[in-house]
Amino acid sequence: MIDKTSLGAIAEQVKNYLLMDNITQYFEETGVKDIDFKKIILHDKFEGNIYAVDGSNGVIFDLTSVSFNLIRAGYVSYIGKKWQKTVLFDKVFKADTEHYMYQFENDLRNNFDINSSFILAKTELDRLSTYYRELQEYVALYEAISEAETGDLVLYDGDFAYWTDPFREVLKIIFDKAEDKDLDLLAISKSSTFSWGKGFSKPFVLHTGYAGSRIIPNNPWYIELSGKNIKPKPKGKNWKGKIYVIKLHPDSEFVFRLDAPPHVASRIDKALGHLSMYSSSSECLGYPHALFRAHRDLSIKDLERVHLNNLLIDELSDKGVNDKHIRSSLDYHTILEMKQGRRII
Repeated sequence: MIDKTSLGAIAEQVKNYLLMDNITQYFEETGVKDIDFKKIILHDKFEGNIYAVDGSNGVIFDLTSVSFNLIRAGYVSYIGKKWQKTVLFDKVFKADTEHYMYQFENDLRNNFDINSSFILAKTELDRLSTYYRELQEYVALYEAISEAETGDLVLYDGDFAYWTDPFREVLKIIFDKAEDKDLDLLAISKSSTFSWGKGFSKPFVLHTGYAGSRIIPNNPWYIELSGKNIKPKPKGKNWKGKIYVIKLHPDSEFVFRLDAPPHVASRIDKALGHLSMYSSSSECLGYPHALFRAHRDLSIKDLERVHLNNLLIDELSDKGVNDKHIRSSLDYHTILEMKQGRRII
Protein backbone atom coordinates (compact mmCIF):
# COMPACT_ATOMS: atom_id res chain seq x y z
CA MET A 1 0.00 0.00 0.00
CA ILE A 2 1.31 3.45 -0.93
CA ASP A 3 1.59 5.65 2.16
CA LYS A 4 -0.16 9.00 2.48
CA THR A 5 3.10 10.96 2.37
CA SER A 6 3.95 9.54 -1.04
CA LEU A 7 0.45 10.27 -2.31
CA GLY A 8 0.74 13.83 -1.02
CA ALA A 9 3.98 14.32 -2.94
CA ILE A 10 2.37 12.96 -6.11
CA ALA A 11 -0.66 15.21 -5.61
CA GLU A 12 1.66 18.23 -5.32
CA GLN A 13 3.30 17.36 -8.64
CA VAL A 14 -0.09 16.90 -10.31
CA LYS A 15 -1.25 20.24 -8.93
CA ASN A 16 1.85 21.98 -10.32
CA TYR A 17 1.19 20.36 -13.67
CA LEU A 18 -2.48 21.27 -13.93
CA LEU A 19 -2.66 24.73 -12.41
CA MET A 20 -1.14 27.88 -13.84
CA ASP A 21 -0.66 30.44 -11.10
CA ASN A 22 1.70 32.73 -13.02
CA ILE A 23 0.40 33.89 -16.38
CA THR A 24 3.37 36.24 -16.77
CA GLN A 25 5.75 33.28 -16.69
CA TYR A 26 3.62 31.54 -19.32
CA PHE A 27 3.86 34.54 -21.66
CA GLU A 28 7.59 34.99 -21.11
CA GLU A 29 8.56 31.36 -21.66
CA THR A 30 6.21 30.47 -24.54
CA GLY A 31 6.48 33.67 -26.55
CA VAL A 32 2.67 33.96 -26.61
CA LYS A 33 1.33 37.54 -26.51
CA ASP A 34 -2.08 39.01 -25.76
CA ILE A 35 -2.52 40.04 -29.39
CA ASP A 36 -2.05 36.44 -30.57
CA PHE A 37 -5.55 35.57 -29.33
CA LYS A 38 -8.21 36.24 -31.98
CA LYS A 39 -11.97 36.19 -31.60
CA ILE A 40 -13.92 33.69 -33.66
CA ILE A 41 -16.83 35.36 -35.42
CA LEU A 42 -19.77 33.04 -36.07
CA HIS A 43 -21.13 32.95 -39.64
CA ASP A 44 -24.90 32.51 -39.78
CA LYS A 45 -25.18 31.80 -43.50
CA PHE A 46 -23.20 28.57 -43.79
CA GLU A 47 -25.40 26.09 -45.65
CA GLY A 48 -22.85 23.43 -46.54
CA ASN A 49 -22.65 19.82 -45.45
CA ILE A 50 -20.48 18.68 -42.55
CA TYR A 51 -18.51 15.44 -42.57
CA ALA A 52 -16.68 14.00 -39.56
CA VAL A 53 -14.21 11.10 -39.73
CA ASP A 54 -13.09 8.81 -36.91
CA GLY A 55 -12.05 5.21 -36.25
CA SER A 56 -11.53 2.57 -33.58
CA ASN A 57 -9.95 -0.83 -33.13
CA GLY A 58 -10.15 -3.78 -30.78
CA VAL A 59 -8.61 -7.24 -30.41
CA ILE A 60 -10.94 -10.12 -31.26
CA PHE A 61 -8.42 -12.97 -30.93
CA ASP A 62 -4.98 -12.76 -29.38
CA LEU A 63 -2.29 -15.43 -29.86
CA THR A 64 1.25 -15.28 -28.57
CA SER A 65 2.83 -13.99 -31.77
CA VAL A 66 -0.18 -12.81 -33.80
CA SER A 67 -3.40 -11.00 -32.97
CA PHE A 68 -6.54 -10.43 -35.02
CA ASN A 69 -8.08 -7.00 -34.66
CA LEU A 70 -11.35 -5.49 -35.72
CA ILE A 71 -10.54 -2.15 -37.37
CA ARG A 72 -13.39 0.28 -37.93
CA ALA A 73 -13.28 3.63 -39.69
CA GLY A 74 -15.94 5.78 -41.27
CA TYR A 75 -17.71 9.10 -41.27
CA VAL A 76 -20.95 10.81 -40.39
CA SER A 77 -22.57 13.51 -42.47
CA TYR A 78 -24.80 16.40 -41.46
CA ILE A 79 -26.75 19.11 -43.21
CA GLY A 80 -26.68 21.94 -40.72
CA LYS A 81 -27.50 20.35 -37.37
CA LYS A 82 -29.43 17.46 -38.92
CA TRP A 83 -27.72 14.08 -39.08
CA GLN A 84 -27.91 12.42 -42.50
CA LYS A 85 -26.04 9.11 -42.28
CA THR A 86 -23.19 7.14 -40.76
CA VAL A 87 -20.90 5.18 -43.08
CA LEU A 88 -18.82 2.32 -41.61
CA PHE A 89 -15.85 0.40 -43.00
CA ASP A 90 -14.99 -2.73 -40.99
CA LYS A 91 -11.92 -4.92 -41.55
CA VAL A 92 -10.14 -7.66 -39.65
CA PHE A 93 -6.42 -6.99 -39.47
CA LYS A 94 -3.85 -9.71 -38.79
CA ALA A 95 -1.14 -8.10 -36.67
CA ASP A 96 1.83 -10.25 -37.62
CA THR A 97 5.22 -8.56 -37.41
CA GLU A 98 6.64 -10.83 -40.11
CA HIS A 99 3.80 -10.78 -42.64
CA TYR A 100 1.89 -7.48 -42.31
CA MET A 101 3.02 -5.74 -45.51
CA TYR A 102 0.53 -7.16 -48.02
CA GLN A 103 -2.48 -5.88 -46.06
CA PHE A 104 -1.19 -2.30 -46.20
CA GLU A 105 -0.02 -2.59 -49.79
CA ASN A 106 -3.39 -3.89 -50.99
CA ASP A 107 -5.25 -0.98 -49.42
CA LEU A 108 -2.75 1.61 -50.63
CA ARG A 109 -3.04 0.26 -54.17
CA ASN A 110 -6.83 -0.18 -54.20
CA ASN A 111 -7.73 3.13 -52.53
CA PHE A 112 -4.96 5.55 -53.51
CA ASP A 113 -3.35 3.91 -56.55
CA ILE A 114 -0.04 3.77 -54.67
CA ASN A 115 2.11 0.86 -55.85
CA SER A 116 5.05 0.62 -53.50
CA SER A 117 6.34 -1.66 -50.77
CA PHE A 118 5.29 -0.94 -47.21
CA ILE A 119 7.89 -1.56 -44.51
CA LEU A 120 7.87 -0.21 -40.97
CA ALA A 121 10.91 0.31 -38.78
CA LYS A 122 11.46 -2.36 -36.13
CA THR A 123 10.66 0.18 -33.42
CA GLU A 124 7.20 0.71 -34.95
CA LEU A 125 6.13 -2.93 -35.24
CA ASP A 126 4.42 -2.97 -31.84
CA ARG A 127 2.00 -0.37 -33.25
CA LEU A 128 0.91 -2.36 -36.30
CA SER A 129 -2.81 -2.19 -35.51
CA THR A 130 -2.60 1.54 -34.80
CA TYR A 131 -0.97 2.15 -38.18
CA TYR A 132 -3.58 0.04 -39.95
CA ARG A 133 -6.39 1.89 -38.18
CA GLU A 134 -4.77 5.16 -39.25
CA LEU A 135 -4.72 4.00 -42.87
CA GLN A 136 -8.39 3.02 -42.70
CA GLU A 137 -9.23 6.46 -41.29
CA TYR A 138 -7.46 8.03 -44.27
CA VAL A 139 -9.51 5.82 -46.59
CA ALA A 140 -12.69 7.04 -44.86
CA LEU A 141 -11.46 10.64 -45.02
CA TYR A 142 -10.80 10.33 -48.74
CA GLU A 143 -14.29 8.88 -49.23
CA ALA A 144 -15.85 11.78 -47.30
CA ILE A 145 -13.86 14.33 -49.32
CA SER A 146 -14.91 12.59 -52.54
CA GLU A 147 -18.57 12.87 -51.53
CA ALA A 148 -18.35 16.45 -50.28
CA GLU A 149 -19.07 19.47 -52.44
CA THR A 150 -17.42 22.87 -52.74
CA GLY A 151 -17.64 24.82 -49.50
CA ASP A 152 -18.40 21.83 -47.27
CA LEU A 153 -16.71 21.33 -43.91
CA VAL A 154 -14.75 18.08 -43.42
CA LEU A 155 -13.47 17.23 -39.93
CA TYR A 156 -10.87 14.62 -39.00
CA ASP A 157 -10.35 13.30 -35.49
CA GLY A 158 -6.57 13.56 -35.15
CA ASP A 159 -3.75 15.72 -36.47
CA PHE A 160 -2.04 16.43 -39.77
CA ALA A 161 1.06 18.49 -39.04
CA TYR A 162 3.63 15.78 -38.37
CA TRP A 163 2.80 13.59 -41.34
CA THR A 164 5.79 11.62 -42.52
CA ASP A 165 6.36 8.14 -43.81
CA PRO A 166 4.66 5.72 -44.02
CA PHE A 167 1.63 7.75 -45.18
CA ARG A 168 3.27 10.84 -46.65
CA GLU A 169 1.93 10.17 -50.15
CA VAL A 170 -1.56 9.33 -48.87
CA LEU A 171 -1.91 12.63 -47.06
CA LYS A 172 -0.64 14.60 -50.04
CA ILE A 173 -3.38 12.99 -52.15
CA ILE A 174 -5.96 13.87 -49.49
CA PHE A 175 -4.80 17.49 -49.15
CA ASP A 176 -4.68 17.98 -52.91
CA LYS A 177 -8.19 16.63 -53.40
CA ALA A 178 -9.60 18.81 -50.59
CA GLU A 179 -7.96 21.87 -52.15
CA ASP A 180 -9.17 20.99 -55.65
CA LYS A 181 -12.74 20.74 -54.32
CA ASP A 182 -12.30 23.91 -52.22
CA LEU A 183 -13.29 22.18 -48.95
CA ASP A 184 -12.58 23.36 -45.43
CA LEU A 185 -10.59 20.38 -44.13
CA LEU A 186 -9.70 20.59 -40.42
CA ALA A 187 -8.10 18.11 -38.01
CA ILE A 188 -9.05 18.37 -34.33
CA SER A 189 -7.13 16.56 -31.60
CA LYS A 190 -8.86 15.58 -28.38
CA SER A 191 -5.47 15.48 -26.64
CA SER A 192 -2.09 17.10 -27.18
CA THR A 193 1.51 16.50 -26.11
CA PHE A 194 2.53 20.14 -26.60
CA SER A 195 4.32 21.36 -23.48
CA TRP A 196 6.10 24.43 -22.15
CA GLY A 197 8.27 25.29 -19.18
CA LYS A 198 11.85 24.87 -18.02
CA GLY A 199 12.69 21.86 -15.90
CA PHE A 200 9.09 20.77 -15.46
CA SER A 201 6.97 20.20 -18.55
CA LYS A 202 3.57 21.88 -18.35
CA PRO A 203 0.54 21.31 -20.61
CA PHE A 204 0.58 24.00 -23.27
CA VAL A 205 -2.94 23.55 -24.66
CA LEU A 206 -4.54 23.48 -21.19
CA HIS A 207 -2.67 26.57 -19.98
CA THR A 208 -3.32 28.41 -23.25
CA GLY A 209 -6.98 27.78 -22.49
CA TYR A 210 -6.58 29.49 -19.11
CA ALA A 211 -4.78 32.44 -20.66
CA GLY A 212 -7.20 32.84 -23.56
CA SER A 213 -10.24 32.81 -21.31
CA ARG A 214 -8.75 35.69 -19.31
CA ILE A 215 -7.78 37.74 -22.36
CA ILE A 216 -10.94 37.14 -24.42
CA PRO A 217 -13.65 36.20 -21.90
CA ASN A 218 -17.12 35.16 -23.04
CA ASN A 219 -16.03 34.53 -26.64
CA PRO A 220 -14.73 31.66 -28.74
CA TRP A 221 -11.14 32.33 -29.80
CA TYR A 222 -8.08 30.88 -31.51
CA ILE A 223 -4.32 31.32 -31.48
CA GLU A 224 -1.84 30.29 -34.19
CA LEU A 225 1.33 28.62 -32.90
CA SER A 226 4.05 29.51 -35.41
CA GLY A 227 7.21 30.64 -33.65
CA LYS A 228 6.02 29.83 -30.13
CA ASN A 229 8.50 28.31 -27.69
CA ILE A 230 6.86 24.96 -27.09
CA LYS A 231 7.78 21.30 -27.41
CA PRO A 232 7.69 19.71 -29.89
CA LYS A 233 8.19 22.59 -32.30
CA PRO A 234 4.78 23.40 -33.83
CA LYS A 235 5.82 22.66 -37.38
CA GLY A 236 6.15 19.27 -39.05
CA LYS A 237 8.93 18.51 -41.53
CA ASN A 238 6.56 18.32 -44.49
CA TRP A 239 3.84 20.59 -43.15
CA LYS A 240 3.04 23.87 -44.88
CA GLY A 241 -0.20 24.52 -43.05
CA LYS A 242 -0.84 26.00 -39.60
CA ILE A 243 -1.43 24.66 -36.09
CA TYR A 244 -3.81 26.37 -33.67
CA VAL A 245 -5.27 26.16 -30.21
CA ILE A 246 -9.00 26.84 -30.34
CA LYS A 247 -11.90 27.42 -27.97
CA LEU A 248 -15.15 26.91 -29.85
CA HIS A 249 -17.76 27.95 -27.29
CA PRO A 250 -17.54 30.68 -24.63
CA ASP A 251 -19.20 28.54 -21.95
CA SER A 252 -17.04 25.47 -22.50
CA GLU A 253 -14.05 24.61 -20.33
CA PHE A 254 -12.37 22.71 -23.16
CA VAL A 255 -9.81 23.83 -25.72
CA PHE A 256 -8.32 21.79 -28.55
CA ARG A 257 -5.43 21.64 -30.96
CA LEU A 258 -6.46 22.16 -34.58
CA ASP A 259 -4.46 21.65 -37.80
CA ALA A 260 -5.41 23.36 -41.06
CA PRO A 261 -3.85 22.64 -44.48
CA PRO A 262 -2.44 25.70 -46.31
CA HIS A 263 -5.52 26.43 -48.42
CA VAL A 264 -7.71 26.47 -45.29
CA ALA A 265 -5.21 28.38 -43.12
CA SER A 266 -5.44 31.23 -45.61
CA ARG A 267 -9.13 31.67 -44.66
CA ILE A 268 -9.09 30.28 -41.13
CA ASP A 269 -11.42 32.95 -39.69
CA LYS A 270 -14.24 31.85 -41.97
CA ALA A 271 -13.62 28.13 -41.42
CA LEU A 272 -13.57 28.49 -37.62
CA GLY A 273 -16.68 30.66 -37.75
CA HIS A 274 -18.51 27.78 -39.42
CA LEU A 275 -17.01 25.22 -37.04
CA SER A 276 -18.03 27.18 -33.95
CA MET A 277 -21.64 27.27 -35.12
CA TYR A 278 -21.80 23.49 -34.70
CA SER A 279 -20.03 23.25 -31.34
CA SER A 280 -22.89 24.26 -29.05
CA SER A 281 -24.58 20.91 -28.39
CA SER A 282 -25.34 20.25 -24.73
CA GLU A 283 -23.98 16.73 -25.25
CA CYS A 284 -20.47 18.01 -26.03
CA LEU A 285 -20.39 21.77 -25.43
CA GLY A 286 -17.39 23.31 -27.15
CA TYR A 287 -16.68 20.26 -29.34
CA PRO A 288 -18.04 19.81 -32.89
CA HIS A 289 -21.17 17.69 -32.59
CA ALA A 290 -20.43 15.84 -35.83
CA LEU A 291 -17.17 14.54 -34.35
CA PHE A 292 -18.99 13.59 -31.16
CA ARG A 293 -21.49 11.60 -33.23
CA ALA A 294 -18.69 9.98 -35.26
CA HIS A 295 -16.89 8.88 -32.10
CA ARG A 296 -20.07 7.40 -30.67
CA ASP A 297 -21.22 5.65 -33.85
CA LEU A 298 -17.82 4.25 -34.80
CA SER A 299 -16.71 3.05 -31.39
CA ILE A 300 -16.26 -0.73 -31.15
CA LYS A 301 -18.18 -2.00 -28.13
CA ASP A 302 -16.98 -4.85 -25.91
CA LEU A 303 -20.11 -6.84 -26.79
CA GLU A 304 -19.15 -6.68 -30.48
CA ARG A 305 -15.68 -8.02 -29.78
CA VAL A 306 -17.06 -10.81 -27.59
CA HIS A 307 -19.61 -11.72 -30.25
CA LEU A 308 -16.94 -11.89 -32.97
CA ASN A 309 -14.72 -13.91 -30.66
CA ASN A 310 -17.54 -16.40 -30.09
CA LEU A 311 -18.24 -16.66 -33.80
CA LEU A 312 -14.56 -17.27 -34.47
CA ILE A 313 -14.40 -19.99 -31.82
CA ASP A 314 -17.44 -21.64 -33.43
CA GLU A 315 -15.68 -21.54 -36.81
CA LEU A 316 -12.56 -23.06 -35.24
CA SER A 317 -14.65 -25.82 -33.69
CA ASP A 318 -16.16 -26.63 -37.09
CA LYS A 319 -12.61 -26.99 -38.40
CA GLY A 320 -11.56 -29.39 -35.64
CA VAL A 321 -9.86 -26.92 -33.29
CA ASN A 322 -11.20 -27.55 -29.78
CA ASP A 323 -11.02 -25.53 -26.56
CA LYS A 324 -7.89 -27.37 -25.43
CA HIS A 325 -6.03 -26.30 -28.56
CA ILE A 326 -7.15 -22.71 -28.09
CA ARG A 327 -6.18 -22.54 -24.40
CA SER A 328 -2.73 -23.99 -25.05
CA SER A 329 -2.03 -21.24 -27.60
CA LEU A 330 -2.80 -18.37 -25.23
CA ASP A 331 -0.45 -16.37 -23.05
CA TYR A 332 -0.72 -17.81 -19.53
CA HIS A 333 -1.63 -14.39 -18.14
CA THR A 334 -4.81 -14.76 -20.17
CA ILE A 335 -5.43 -18.20 -18.67
CA LEU A 336 -5.08 -16.78 -15.15
CA GLU A 337 -7.62 -14.08 -15.95
CA MET A 338 -10.01 -16.69 -17.34
CA LYS A 339 -9.65 -18.64 -14.08
CA GLN A 340 -11.04 -15.57 -12.35
CA GLY A 341 -14.18 -15.82 -14.45
CA ARG A 342 -13.30 -13.29 -17.12
CA ARG A 343 -13.59 -13.93 -20.85
CA ILE A 344 -10.42 -12.66 -22.47
CA ILE A 345 -10.34 -12.10 -26.20
